Amino acid sequence: MKSPFAVGYPTLVDDRGAGTLLAFITFPILVIAVAIVWAFVDVSTVRQQAAGAADLAALAGSPYALTQPEQACVRAAAIARENRATMVSCTIEGIDIVVGVEIYSRGIGARMAQWLGVTLPPIQGSARAGPG
Repeated sequence: MKSPFAVGYPTLVDDRGAGTLLAFITFPILVIAVAIVWAFVDVSTVRQQAAGAADLAALAGSPYALTQPEQACVRAAAIARENRATMVSCTIEGIDIVVGVEIYSRGIGARMAQWLGVTLPPIQGSARAGPG
């Protein structure tokens, strides 16, 4: 009696080409998953940049908050610009300066949204600082 695994005997399941099919199915899913994770990392990075720009802008304007409030906001806006952010608000509250900034994402998340015909809103950050 010959072995059932010998050449010429039909097998119960013919799995030739299954690896190719599996690759064609899983590769696009893997690419989409990596792109989504990359987009979330991009948004997280921009959020940190916005928070840092707001912190630096508030710290730069805080020495002027008591004596020259107008100069405090001008200085804060200049520092925000140097950090690739746009200052959207600047108020003096007592002896503190409160600064709000926003940054538009230019990474993979923004490109994916643009490809879908959507514009992502800017990422906002705010900070408070006082003299001393």
